[in-house]
Amino acid sequence: MLVARPNHRLGNVLLLTPLLQELEHLLPQARVDVLAGPPFAACLLDGYAAVARVDTLSARPLHQPRALWALWRALPRRGYVLALDAAEHSQSARWAATRSAARWRVGMGGGDAAAGLTHAVPYARCGMHQAQMPVRMLRAALGVDPDAPVPPLALRLRATERAVAEARVSTLLGLRDAAAPRIGLFAEATGTKRYDSAFWQALIAALRAQMAQVRLAEIVPAHGQPLLPNLPGLHTAPLRAAAAVCASFDLLIAADSGLMHLAAASGVPLAGLFQATDPSRYGPYGARQRALVTQSLASADIARAALQLLPRA
Repeated sequence: MLVARPNHRLGNVLLLTPLLQELEHLLPQARVDVLAGPPFAACLLDGYAAVARVDTLSARPLHQPRALWALWRALPRRGYVLALDAAEHSQSARWAATRSAARWRVGMGGGDAAAGLTHAVPYARCGMHQAQMPVRMLRAALGVDPDAPVPPLALRLRATERAVAEARVSTLLGLRDAAAPRIGLFAEATGTKRYDSAFWQALIAALRAQMAQVRLAEIVPAHGQPLLPNLPGLHTAPLRAAAAVCASFDLLIAADSGLMHLAAASGVPLAGLFQATDPSRYGPYGARQRALVTQSLASADIARAALQLLPRA
């Protein structure tokens, strides 16, 4: 089968993982090809045995005509039985599902938005959250209860990846100790999702005021420049290594960003900070993970809500 979601943001690859888990559950013998956007998609989906191949589509596919032509020729030749357009309002995903010539082509929409599909699921039946919409879409098409709990984001880190990251965090902050939890902070975000330095310094002070023994560290953004220079920092380059570092903390606090989704997929307790985007569409929802809408919250309120997510809080 084919799953198409060729969006180039980090978070959008990770938002596919609940659908992959649902496919494993409902169709355990299925082999899945994924059409994603960024070249690192295959790395992120490496833990899913059902994924047979990962193709990528350039953000400007017409600028790479050979790759587009190769994909155009390949899709109908692969013998797909089921194709899922797992994106909302994506012409590229709909093109791929249609071009696949799969017997069943499932996507979201109705009326003109159902073009190319054999099964169009109305948006109203798919919910709002970007990770949950394709899962509910699949369930509706198969006649399965769409309101059952949806799997969380999951990266499926290897034990070796976790061990290496644990050693790095322990070297920086010391071994795990429930009485002195290790909390990571990620301050990078784009545009209006980004918080200024004063916000982060007030939050750091509030965390220490409410739990004096807390051990704090910054997860340094990919550009390598610390945003919280008064904290020890961990530089992370490969995405899976960054996820493993996130998983080594007792709690992570992050602005709405690709790293926030990466942390959610690592399974770490997580407070995602939102001030611009809608958390009902993008917020973390796994175990001990929640979105905090910060406009009406004081630093002490944010710190208190985040600390409640600690495993032994």
